[in-house]
Amino acid sequence: MGPPQPRKKTGKLIGLLAAGGAAVLVLGVIAVVALNLGSDEPDGPVRAEHCLDKRSEMTASGSMQRIPVATRVGCASDTAKAKVVKVIRTGERTTYSFGVSSMPDCPDGADGVARVTTSEQDKRYWEVCTRNLSAPHPGAPGAGGAMLGPGDCISDSIAMRSEKPCASAGWYGKVIARVQTEQECPKPRTMETAKLSGSAPRPVLCIGAGGKVLAPGDCISDPTYSFRGPQKAECGTTRAVAKVTGRVRTRQECPSGSNKVMEAKGAAYLPVLCLRQLRPTLREQLDSLTG
Repeated sequence: MGPPQPRKKTGKLIGLLAAGGAAVLVLGVIAVVALNLGSDEPDGPVRAEHCLDKRSEMTASGSMQRIPVATRVGCASDTAKAKVVKVIRTGERTTYSFGVSSMPDCPDGADGVARVTTSEQDKRYWEVCTRNLSAPHPGAPGAGGAMLGPGDCISDSIAMRSEKPCASAGWYGKVIARVQTEQECPKPRTMETAKLSGSAPRPVLCIGAGGKVLAPGDCISDPTYSFRGPQKAECGTTRAVAKVTGRVRTRQECPSGSNKVMEAKGAAYLPVLCLRQLRPTLREQLDSLTG
């Protein structure tokens, strides 16, 4: 008899191969599942919480503003710059559709407005309010960009109603509320109002004390040759000729201690400026010389 033959390991080898195949199959399934779970490519209409490839920049805003064009992307994408916080309306893009529009009614915290398409070739767009995924946020109160709202400052050129950073110099007044009608402005904190042009929702800006807006306790310089109306002056200086005691609708409403009034021409929220005179104006001095 010859030496014993080695036992065949075919069955075990086949078993290992089968087990290995199963492992590969399981790993493959896990990889596919993980790939599917990691994909956040949006589909369907543009909705809140969807992301886009363009952020809102820190640019001054007014009642009319240019609306940028953006494309929807997945929020996990490297190209995602901002998130939709509210869908305003939808429309169809034409050669002239992306231009200037009235300021929409965006929620607090929105950084800007964009018209978003699902692809660069898509003609349908969604006009949306957006918030940047990272700072800076132009929509933060007083920041100086995006939509006008409470805490924002408006420029010295009140006719333009454009926003300026509150940290900068030269702003005219600070918005304390944005409402539909003047009657809704908070009393007694509202000193003046301004109205946004066009079809902007809640077009009335209620403006409180601060900046160049006169309020009780402020002093004014000599208005004799002022073409812009009474201007603020430091109360402890010789430039101050009177101290503001109140801003009211009629002269009869001026508080006690008032001995002068100035009245705005035309429509004004509080047209009467009640004053306590500190020293004679130049006009009064000239009048006394001429008898």
